[in-house]
Parts: sequence; structure tokens; C-alpha cells
Amino acid sequence: MGMHGGMRGIWQQQRGLAQLNNGPPVNVKQTLKRVWRTTIVNYRLPLFLGLGLVAVGVLLGLIPPLLLRTLIDRAIPQHRYRLVLLLAAGMLLFPIASSLVSIGQNYLNTVIAQKIMSDLRHRLFEHAQKLGLDFFTWSRSGEIHSRFLNDVGGLQQVLVNTLTGTLSSLLTVIFTMITMLVINWRLALVSAIALPSFAFPVLYFGRRRYDAVKKTQEALSQMTALLEETLSLSGAIVVKSFGTQPRELERFEAINASVKTAQIQQTLVGQWLSLVVNGLSAFGPALLYGYGGYLAITHKVAIGTIVAFAAYLTQLYAPASSLAGINAALLGGLALFDRVFQFLDIPINIPAPDPAVSLNLVRIEGRPIVQFDQVSFSYHSSTRVLHDINFIAEPGQLLALVGPSGAGKTTILSLLARFYDPTEGRILLFGNDLRQIADQEVRHIMSLVTQELFLFHAPVKANIIYGSPDASQQQIEAAIEAAQLQDVISNLPHGLETIVGERGYRLSGGEKQRIAIARAILRDPQLLLLDEATSSLDSHSERLIQAALDRLFAGRTVIAIAHRLSTILAADQILVVNQGKIVERGRHSELLARGGLYQRLYQEQFESIPTASL
Repeated sequence: MGMHGGMRGIWQQQRGLAQLNNGPPVNVKQTLKRVWRTTIVNYRLPLFLGLGLVAVGVLLGLIPPLLLRTLIDRAIPQHRYRLVLLLAAGMLLFPIASSLVSIGQNYLNTVIAQKIMSDLRHRLFEHAQKLGLDFFTWSRSGEIHSRFLNDVGGLQQVLVNTLTGTLSSLLTVIFTMITMLVINWRLALVSAIALPSFAFPVLYFGRRRYDAVKKTQEALSQMTALLEETLSLSGAIVVKSFGTQPRELERFEAINASVKTAQIQQTLVGQWLSLVVNGLSAFGPALLYGYGGYLAITHKVAIGTIVAFAAYLTQLYAPASSLAGINAALLGGLALFDRVFQFLDIPINIPAPDPAVSLNLVRIEGRPIVQFDQVSFSYHSSTRVLHDINFIAEPGQLLALVGPSGAGKTTILSLLARFYDPTEGRILLFGNDLRQIADQEVRHIMSLVTQELFLFHAPVKANIIYGSPDASQQQIEAAIEAAQLQDVISNLPHGLETIVGERGYRLSGGEKQRIAIARAILRDPQLLLLDEATSSLDSHSERLIQAALDRLFAGRTVIAIAHRLSTILAADQILVVNQGKIVERGRHSELLARGGLYQRLYQEQFESIPTASL
């Protein structure tokens, strides 16, 4: 990959991150097509079954007014008591049947909606795992969580009620109008005069509903992010340490006020829509009774027909009114789908190889395990962080990276772990371009212990076996012994089953690092990457673990960012990194004798500090 290609992927990801909160206005047609193509189309058969149940329910709802018409015009005037009882029973049974159909339809719709939401959450999580570290560096975790919880959670109302309600209302309006035209086309036309006027509030309030929903979700996203930051264990410690509770409360109140305002606006849009629609709904019955009364007086229409038409008007205008509200809600729901799609559209700048190279350990014997071939890298701009990095790590070698803070040492390890791809040059693993090797194979032969330790809120054992869930008890005990964890575990209240707390807060820094090292030991990797992996160990812990690390290093290739004199002295090769370049390389004695940057770093960092604390 050339530099321009790599930078383009990073810039695209940055634009994608910006879209999370500043997406373009909704394109209703395109969004509806995408909703159908990517979600609903997978459930065509149950959806068509649900549509059939909707049609059955609508048809059952058309029968009672016809029974009422027959009762008034025929059964009562002709004194046919048996027919009266039969018609009355029908008026009871048909609504019950319609309700039973509605229960089945709602159950089916709920199941479909939950499956669609489950699929969307799966796709969001899967996509998030494929994104590069740039995404997580530039995004607040609360905003990411909001996509899974607030946005996807809000889709249930849209999928269960809005879409089903739209289909039900459309079929009700169509079937009711057909029935009314068959009974009396003049009264049907008079009754339908008000229907076109429902389109105006739909268009106006639909857009306003979309804007209100989008503002609400954005405000909820900001609130979730603030809660994640200030109410997590680490955040709470910082807030309490600096006494900034009033400031954080002020921030929360500002966001809380935004949520309140947005939700009030969203509710008012619905209320104004209901007011307008209710006014329009009263216009049709007035016309019906006026014109129908004239026809009844002139004996051109029977009273039962007018009563039936009045019942049908309720069935006609109620769905038309609901349709207007549903359309506004649908546009609001599209705002939620847009936010989900914006997340899914963030480009993956660490693509999976196609086809992937499989590492055959027999064929790769004798090759350098790692080779950096003219590797350069930039994070977010044209400014390079690494310049033409070249080195080879042979099997079984210990390679140490030293240099001032910010020189690019951690970036080298991040590229080797393939958290990023080079913008220029190649990284070879057993002679194969790292970008062409299946990610799982890379992880299988490599273990990384980082400076930024992370333990899950889980038992000690679960954290140790995280990378090797199938490890035997004997292997686990061997890793614990190698990491000098026996005394620590024996002093815990529940031993290996003791919960370590959020981010391992119940443990000391040294204890957490030894658990992380045990986790790496258990993987039994061919390539071990250490990023200041022993930086938090006190002198006693450092002495305990150094012998274990020496045994761990045996027979493995180790690339370590060295902040310990013992690591530097044992290194087969030392790379001195400064301003993104390798400025010196060699063994400890050779570099000291050279009198360059390494000698100055050694004198500043090591000669004035006791060896055990280095």
C-alpha cells in the first residue's frame, strides 16, 4: 500500500467519525430502500404472513357496519326477530375474531422486529471490532454505546407499530373506500372529499418530526458519553480527586436540558399534528350527515345506509389520521436508521486479506521471523511518525527498542501487531507481507503485553485464560508460577475466582501486570511484544518476575520497549529510535563505546538510578 492509499483510508475514517454526530439530511427514498434491502428483505415470508393477517383483520372490521345496515333497513322494519339476534351475534363475534387476528399479527411483528434489532446490533458490534484503533482514539465510548442502546432500541417502535400501522391503515382506507363505493358511490365521494387534505400535515409535520427525533438522539448520545466518562471507576476517581463535581453537574444539566427541550419539541409536533388531523376528521361527517340527510328525506337512501356510512367514516378517517401520524413517526424512525447506517458506513482501514496467506511453520523455518522493510507511517496528516524503518528480528532473538518519549517505539509495536498498516513499505512475518496473512494466524503466534493494561471485571482466572480459553489447569498453574503470582492469588479472598473489579482496580499495578504477563505466557507465543511490560513493578516484584521472563524469552523472538537495564543488557540487538527514525543499532557495549544518543540516554536514565528500580 502506498502512502497516499493508506492516508486516504485514514481520512475516510475521520470523515466517517464526523458523520456520527453531523450526518447529512435524510434522503427518505434512499433510506427506505436501504432499510428494505439490508434488514426487512431477510424476513419476507413472515412479513407477507403478517400482511395477510392485516388484510384479514381489515376485512373482518368491514363486516359489522354491513350487519348494522341490514339490522336497521331490513330486520327491524320486517319484525324478523331471529335475524335481529343473528345480526347482533355477528356484531359480537366479528370484532372478537378481528381482535384475535390482531393479537397474532402483533406477536409476529414483535418477533420480526426483535430479530431485525438483534441483527443490527450484531452488525454494529462486528463492524466496530473491524475498525482500526484510530476510530476508538477519536470516538467517545458513550457515543458508540448510544448506537447500540438508544438508536437500535428506538427502532422497535418504528418496526412494530409504525410499519405495521402503515400497512394496516393503507389497507383499511383502500378496502373501506371500495366498500363505500359499492354501497353508494355518491355518498362515498362526498365522504372522501376531506381525504386529500390529510397529505399537507403529513409533509409538514413529518419533516419536523424527523428533525426533533434526530436532535433527541444526539442529545441522548452526548448524555450517554458523559455518564460513561464521569460515572466509570476511573472517571469518578479523577472527578473526586480534583473536586470538579459542580462542574460536571453543570455539564450534565446543560445536556439534560437539551434532552428535555428536544423531547418536548418531539411531543409537541405530534400534538399539533393530532389537532390538525382531528379538525379535518370532523369535516367529513358533517358533509355526510348534511347530504345524507337530504337523500334520506327525499327517500333516495335508506337510514341504515347512512348509519353504515357513519360507521365506515370512523374506520376511514381514523386510519387516515393514523396514517398521517405514522408517516411522521416513520420519518422520525428514519433518523434512527440513518444514525445506525452512518456507523456501519465508517470505512475499515485495516482490510482483511483476500485471499489470505496461510503460515506453514514447516516452510518458514530459517526465515527471519520479523522484517521491517522501509516502513513509514503517518496517523492523521501528511506528517510522518516513522521514517524508513528497517530491521530484522531472527528467531530466538531479544530486540530492544530504546529512545526518548514520543520517538515512535510504541508505534512500531502497533504496526507489528497490525493495529495500523504502514503508509509506505512492508512488514514481513516469516517472509510474508503481514497484510496478506489471516488475522487469526497472526494472533496465534504473537502475544502483546502493553503499557496500558486492561483487565476485565471478571475473576482472576478468566482474565488469565482470556487469550487461551481451552488451557488446561496444569497449563494455567504453570503460567501462574512463571509470572510469580502464587502469593498474590493465595492472599485473595476467593483465590482464582476473585473478581478483580473494573479494570482490575482491586489489584496493585504490579499485580495487574503480572496477570497480563501470565496471560501472555499461557499463549505460548513464538513472537512476544512487550511495551514497557514491567514498568509498574516494584523492586521486589521485578526481581521475582525477571527470572520468569528470562525463561519465557528462551526459544522465542522478543521485541521489547526497554525501560529496564536488565532487558537492555540481555538484548541481542538494540534499536535506538529518535523522531521516528532508527538512528543507532547494535549491542549495549557497542553503542556505549560509540558515544552517540544511546550513551546520553543511558547516562540520563540508567546510571543515576539503581539497577533494581530500572
